[in-house]
Amino acid sequence: MKRFLTLLVVAGVILAAAGHANASLIGVSGPNSQLGAAPAIIAAPPDVRDDAAWNLGMEGFDEQQSVILPGNISVDGSGTILAGTLVDSHMIFLNTGPGNNTQANSHFNVTWTFDGNILGVMSDGTGSLEVASSPVLGAAGTIYPGVPFGARGLEGNSGPGGPFPNDGYTISGNTLSIGVGMSVTEPGDWIRVVTAPIPAPGALLLGSLGMGLVGWMRRRRAL
Repeated sequence: MKRFLTLLVVAGVILAAAGHANASLIGVSGPNSQLGAAPAIIAAPPDVRDDAAWNLGMEGFDEQQSVILPGNISVDGSGTILAGTLVDSHMIFLNTGPGNNTQANSHFNVTWTFDGNILGVMSDGTGSLEVASSPVLGAAGTIYPGVPFGARGLEGNSGPGGPFPNDGYTISGNTLSIGVGMSVTEPGDWIRVVTAPIPAPGALLLGSLGMGLVGWMRRRRAL
């Protein structure tokens, strides 16, 4: 019995190791913004309300990772990601602020790439979808808007065109990437991208080994 319990603990450790890796933002490419700044991946700002976080070029950051949704969440196009789904969250934004709040800015044809497949995007004009999901998906320690407000999301402003929409986004074929265009005055544009975590390296092998060990112990115990 003691040997069985020891092996059971070992199996539990192996199964626990067979988890998921975070689907982080892993790359961004595109031209400079209208104000001359390149797109960039940054750490989560401490405050993302209105002008608290601002930039000269589009930026993105990772939010909560490996979240099991406690309830359904809504995404663009009347879509829904169901409760119980394991997800990672990310934010992309272009925002005027104290240093440039009198200057219009735009950033088009920017491609953001993730480790995991994109499950949904929140880009509605008032940011209502973002506000509703921030308590679950927002970055730890970051302050988010508590209520929706006009022009928080994308409004469809016109731009120079190109491979991506003027003021919008495109997900096609490769669901690991999203092409984004943003045009802002005051306030800026914020979108949340929800992705699926990827299996951690060796997770499938460890999981199979763990399940096999549990099955072997059960057979030994039955003898």
